[in-house]
Amino acid sequence: MPTHIIPSLRNKFSQLTVSQWMYLIAFLLLLVHVEKDIEQDYELLWVGAIAGVGLVRELWHVFNRIWEHMLGKAFILVLYAATANFALAISALKINVITGIEPGPFVFTLGFATLIMLPFWLLMSSIIFFSVALIAGNLWLVIGLLLRLVRVKVKVHWEDKTFVLITMILRLVLIPYVITSIFFMAVPYAKQIELFEKPIALFKESVADNQDETKEYNDNLEVNETDTKNIRLTFNQAPFTMPVDEEGSIKWLDKIIAGFIYHLETYPKSACKKGPLQRSLPIDENLILLVTEDDSALGYQFSVGPCEGNFSDVERQVEVDTPPK
Repeated sequence: MPTHIIPSLRNKFSQLTVSQWMYLIAFLLLLVHVEKDIEQDYELLWVGAIAGVGLVRELWHVFNRIWEHMLGKAFILVLYAATANFALAISALKINVITGIEPGPFVFTLGFATLIMLPFWLLMSSIIFFSVALIAGNLWLVIGLLLRLVRVKVKVHWEDKTFVLITMILRLVLIPYVITSIFFMAVPYAKQIELFEKPIALFKESVADNQDETKEYNDNLEVNETDTKNIRLTFNQAPFTMPVDEEGSIKWLDKIIAGFIYHLETYPKSACKKGPLQRSLPIDENLILLVTEDDSALGYQFSVGPCEGNFSDVERQVEVDTPPK
C-alpha cells in the first residue's frame, strides 16, 4: 500500500499551486503559534502576510477574468472613478483643515494631495471589491461541489486541481488574519489621512456597545484602550497593539501639504500689501491668503488678510529700476 499511496500523494502535491503552498505554510505557522502560545504581534501578522500573498495571486486571476468582459471593465472603471472622486473630496477637506479656508484657490495643491492619498483609497476599495469576489467564488465552489453530488457538473473557475475542499476551508480560516494584517499595515497611513479630532474615531465608535473599558463583538474580537491611548485588539485570544497618535499632534502628511502650499502654490510677490517674509495667494478680489514660516509644529502660519493694493511700492520699484535719461 505505501508504494501506491506515496507516489499518489507526491503527484497531488506536485499539482499544488503557489497560492495553495502559501496557505499551507501560513496554516502550519498558525498551528505552531497556537501550540507555543506566542504573544508577539508579528507572529500572527506573518500568518496573514503569507496567506495574503496567496490571496492576492488568486484575486489577480479573478481581476483578469472580470476584465475580459465588457461589463466587468465598466464595473471596475466606475469603481475606481468613484474612489478617485472620494479621494479628491478627502483631499479638499484636508487642505481646509490645514489652511482654514476653502480649497478652491489651491489648484496645484489639490491635485498633489489627491495623488498622495489616492493609493490608500484604491487599496481599500480593491480590498473590499476582491473580498466580495473571493467570498462569492468560495460560495460558488461550495454550490458546484454540492451539485456534483447529484451528478450536475458546474464549471468552477478556481485554478485548484487537487485538495479543492481543503483549500477552500483554509481560505476561510486565513481570511480574518489577512484582513488583520492589512488593517495593521494600513493604519499608519490612515492616521495621516484621518480628519477627525480623535484618532481612529470611527473605528472606536463602531465597536462601542454601551461599555466603558472593553468592547466585544463576534465573540472573537475585543477592543481596549490602554493608559497610553493605544488601541489593544484581541483576536481569537491573540493580542495586538495598535499605536495611536496623541490628540493634537501634527501629522507628517499635513507638513508635506503645508510645505507644498508655501513653496509651490503661494507667491513671494503680490499686488496686495504683505510682509516681506510672507507669501500670498489671491482668494478673490478682496482677500488674500498669507503664509509665513514659523517655529510651530506645522512649520507654517496661515492667515487671511484684505487685498490692499501696493501701488506706491510698485511705482517706487519702477523708479529705482528705470535708468536716468
